[in-house]
Amino acid sequence: MTTRLSEDDIYRTSTQYRLWSYSPAQLAAQRKKTHELAIARARQNASKDGEQNGASDLEYLTEEEELQLVQRYCGNIRSVADHLKWPMNVKTTAVQYLKRFYLSNSCMTYPPKEIYKTALFLASKTEAIHITVPKFAASISADADAILAPEYKVMQALRFTLDVRQPFRGLKGALMELMNMAEGLMGTLSNTEQKTGKEVQAAMLALKLPPPGSKTPWKAPSGTLTPTHLNDRIRAAYDAARHLLDAPASLTDAYFLYTPSQILLAALHLSDEPLTSFYLDTKLPTTSPHRSKILSTIQSGAEMLASYNPKGMSKEERDALEKKLDRCRDPTTKDLIKSHAAMKRNGVEEGKLDEEKSKRRKLEREKSSKEMDDLFGPSLAGGKANGNG
Repeated sequence: MTTRLSEDDIYRTSTQYRLWSYSPAQLAAQRKKTHELAIARARQNASKDGEQNGASDLEYLTEEEELQLVQRYCGNIRSVADHLKWPMNVKTTAVQYLKRFYLSNSCMTYPPKEIYKTALFLASKTEAIHITVPKFAASISADADAILAPEYKVMQALRFTLDVRQPFRGLKGALMELMNMAEGLMGTLSNTEQKTGKEVQAAMLALKLPPPGSKTPWKAPSGTLTPTHLNDRIRAAYDAARHLLDAPASLTDAYFLYTPSQILLAALHLSDEPLTSFYLDTKLPTTSPHRSKILSTIQSGAEMLASYNPKGMSKEERDALEKKLDRCRDPTTKDLIKSHAAMKRNGVEEGKLDEEKSKRRKLEREKSSKEMDDLFGPSLAGGKANGNG
């Protein structure tokens, strides 16, 4: 017998669900753990330095201040992406990379001003924006080495999972379905009551108007509503929901707490609640035992999106936080470019790895390469160079 997988089943196999989905309590606990570990490490470094530098008297960033800094640089990512005219999915992916990175790393260890450009460059590769590091660096007046230096560390923090499932495609699908229903071309899909396309169209024309406070800009015309007016209402709800999926969904914790489909339905709910309720009724039978839980989840997601405050820190607050971070940051990670260069040279720098160990590693690589050649033969390029081509 063939087993059909639902979209929900498929999503539950994704790395986003398995590695990056949390309950509110789990998310708070993870952030607290990361912050406390960073403080412990900073105090350990301070005790090693001794009292002469006054390191033991440092005031460290609070957990709330760390979140504010991460949020600020998420905004920087969005500004740079807009400057480069990159599509919405690229900046959304980059923002999620930065937010995921700081679930296991502290701003005091890796300041976000040194990480956010790397996150954006990684997102450009993930989302198929073909740009070289030098060109990307030049376009934002940055140092190419500074962009590449933390790349491996970012990949480690992301657990080498680069896929970010986003709700934009699902929202487009909802738009197409609603438009077909408005044209009378599609009946209900509910298991409780089947209706023809024309009956669905009539029911949509009889829907209540969006309540005051809805995000949709659509206003009902005077007189009888027509399918054309209905199309206008649907498109207005779609545009408002898409706007909500841009900043509010990306910059809150929505991606950690909700699935892409829950996020898009929450955005539609805020845009036009009667239209969204009608759409859900075509998908979710009123007799479903899961209905109340699903509706409650969508409502809580909508409340999160509605709570988004676009007002960021003032310049004075931002400068004060940056100065505080500079004073308390981990001294062992201050020169990422130098550390990256040392790693590429097998660590032979300033006594980090002696020359003998470096030579031994080189011999081991050469031996491994020779064994591969003995097993599979030399590479095609090597064969041609030896006159075997």
